[in-house]
Amino acid sequence: MKPSTVATAVERALEYLAGQHELSYPDATHVMGTYSTAQFTELHQQQSAPPRPGAGAEPGRFAEFRCVGAVYHVATITEALLDAVDAGYKECEPLAHDNTAWLLSQRDGVSWRYFPGFDPLPHDADTLAQVLRILIRTGRADSAVVRAATALAARNAWDDGVVNTWLLDVPGERDAANRLWGRGRNDTGRDAEVVANLAHATHLYEQHIGPLPLSRLVGPATRWLIDQQQAMGFWRASWYVGTCYSTYVAVRHLAALGGHEEEIARAARFLAQAPAPDPLNRALAMLALTAGGTSVSPDDCRLLIGSQFPDGSWEAVPWLDNHARVWGSRAVTTALCLQALLAVRRDGASAHHDGRMP
Repeated sequence: MKPSTVATAVERALEYLAGQHELSYPDATHVMGTYSTAQFTELHQQQSAPPRPGAGAEPGRFAEFRCVGAVYHVATITEALLDAVDAGYKECEPLAHDNTAWLLSQRDGVSWRYFPGFDPLPHDADTLAQVLRILIRTGRADSAVVRAATALAARNAWDDGVVNTWLLDVPGERDAANRLWGRGRNDTGRDAEVVANLAHATHLYEQHIGPLPLSRLVGPATRWLIDQQQAMGFWRASWYVGTCYSTYVAVRHLAALGGHEEEIARAARFLAQAPAPDPLNRALAMLALTAGGTSVSPDDCRLLIGSQFPDGSWEAVPWLDNHARVWGSRAVTTALCLQALLAVRRDGASAHHDGRMP
């Protein structure tokens, strides 16, 4: 694949994301339907203890709440913009810092929620990890805010060191929260992609800043994560469609730690034997391969470039799976495709520098 062709696709993607930034990322906003909101509110009230006298909690006060979530997705987009800054696209730096300030403003109490303001939904480890990685990369992570949020996560670790996906002020209530939000399918609170995401963010924090309350859990969480790798080489996802995302974040963490070549090689063989036909999952596979030190096929770049829309975006391939409805976003797909192409450019430049390319 000609470098100029990849560069053109990168530039078009950046133009699209810049336009989304000007509009406050409407395509990266997940709105939960009013029926689901009301049902979850009712279930939460049934499982919650009666309000204390004088607490002022009125029945059904969240039933009509409009659940709008963009924190996780804007953090995902911001990571792609920061990769672009590292690749020399300095015009993306103000966008990334604007996004970072917005992410900080969306903190809901001690940490971040997928749907800010919707109290029935606990804070979660996945959103914390996604925001934490942005704060680290933009120099905003050394703060009391981060230490308090990660201390909450550490208090929600199980005996084996795995942090529960849902972060409760009273960790003893984790089982009830897992039953409610797992909806009978993923109700253990142990989700491989979330464990990998938080462990990776914690490892980055240790590298760039220092220890966190979560630091002692990275080793046990990593051992648990390795045990979850399937015989074919992939990791199952609890909250995402397919296996490419969960496999990518697991490989990303193991590669950052080092010393896990066998597990990474198994994952690479799995991803190579059945390439994803859509741009989102192909991009995620490319990110896993490049993170693990494996070269991607020229066909991977051809698929991404060939499926890019004229406005620089890619289609909203289903990404999140909330057990009843899947959700996708053109902006999020575009961010991940952009990251994949930037990784290919970076590795190609490194290979050329090392004399491995003509």
